Amino acid sequence: MTPAHPFRKPPADGDGWIYPWRPRKSPVFPKIVAIVLVGGGLVLLISTVRVRVSTPERTEPRRAAVIYLRDDAQGRALRLRAREGGPFPTRFEPMGWDGLAEIERRTMDDALFRARRYVPQLRDLPDDPPAPGVPLAPVGKSFFPERAAPAAPPPVADVRLAPVAYPLSSGAGAALPEKLPGFAPPVDAALAAASWRFLLRLDAAGAVRECISLANGGEPGTAALEAWLREIPFLPGEKSADRWIALGIGFANQPADGPDAR
Repeated sequence: MTPAHPFRKPPADGDGWIYPWRPRKSPVFPKIVAIVLVGGGLVLLISTVRVRVSTPERTEPRRAAVIYLRDDAQGRALRLRAREGGPFPTRFEPMGWDGLAEIERRTMDDALFRARRYVPQLRDLPDDPPAPGVPLAPVGKSFFPERAAPAAPPPVADVRLAPVAYPLSSGAGAALPEKLPGFAPPVDAALAAASWRFLLRLDAAGAVRECISLANGGEPGTAALEAWLREIPFLPGEKSADRWIALGIGFANQPADGPDAR
């Protein structure tokens, strides 16, 4: 028989125990922090998460009724009444009409192009005598047409360079006469190649009162052209006052008996 262990009373200070059997005092602050965090998370979930519970809709089974109508007078009357009184009333359908095919055939026949058959008309040949034959050259002898002598060239008229006036303003063309006086000084290459423009003041009778060179006032030939312009008998104007006109002068080959105004 195993003897019972003797029981002794533990000391008051607890030094005689191997393990500290009594719970130690834990701090209160961590418990308060845990409670606050858990409570805040619960409040956040309650305020943000919403669960909607919807009641299921009541569905009715899909079913339909079929009415069979016979092909008799009563059945046709009921069918016509259903079409006229239903949500989709009956109407005339051209595609189901029996006369549509005949109208389409006639329309296509009228639209098609049918070319007429060409039948040439036969005519009798005329009884005119045949064309005469062309005589051929003799055998072994060449034949060439007669060569005509070249025509004499027309005689070349005596021409020389002479000034020609052309209008530069609106009223200058009406003031120019039909013929211009002759230009006595010789016309060289420099004088003919230059660009000459003059401004003239004419009186009522057409006489030149002033002559101003607009292009080449200081080059040789200006005085001769001004003197030539003063000799031109311009046409009188419609008004009694003086008028200004602008003329350009060029050079062209003219007959020696005198130049033309235009």
